[in-house]
Amino acid sequence: MLTELRKATAVLHEQLEKENNAKLILNHTITPEQYKELLYQNYIAYYCTEKEISRQLQDYRESKYLALEKDLKALNIPAKVPASIAQKFSCNSEIEALGAAYVVEGSAMGGKIISKNLTECSKLSHIKNHYFFSGKREDIKSWRAFTKKLESRSFSDEEIRTAQSKARETFRFFSIAFMIQIPVF
Repeated sequence: MLTELRKATAVLHEQLEKENNAKLILNHTITPEQYKELLYQNYIAYYCTEKEISRQLQDYRESKYLALEKDLKALNIPAKVPASIAQKFSCNSEIEALGAAYVVEGSAMGGKIISKNLTECSKLSHIKNHYFFSGKREDIKSWRAFTKKLESRSFSDEEIRTAQSKARETFRFFSIAFMIQIPVF
């Protein structure tokens, strides 16, 4: 299943990396406003996806959007998801939730790289705590637990196709979230 999900989403994953402000952390040029926008966009994406995944997977622990909520609060940004966006993502089965979780949990790998580069972003040096881009080992543990879960069972061809489709849809949903600007409250 993991190999099939990786193959099915490789192009979308690459496109998404080019579409958001995280690349500005990697080259150390991100401004505070761009960082705020990145956190807000991630909050929307993770809030919507984690809520839906947890509806279908009993053992799923929502954590990413909660960390982003702390980041937003520290920067005085309301953690609000536009209703029109929240309605654009759903998981209607365990298999769909596994496809979405592949994207959400897999993001921990990129998050670790981003967290290492945050210290090199001089324009963000005033931010003492990064909750989402923390670089904590727990994030990687969650990914490993997820991959073990997938590897512990077999899936039919139809289930693989369903998970692949939801993983692609999840990447496209993240692309939508990365186009949203912080509203003026």
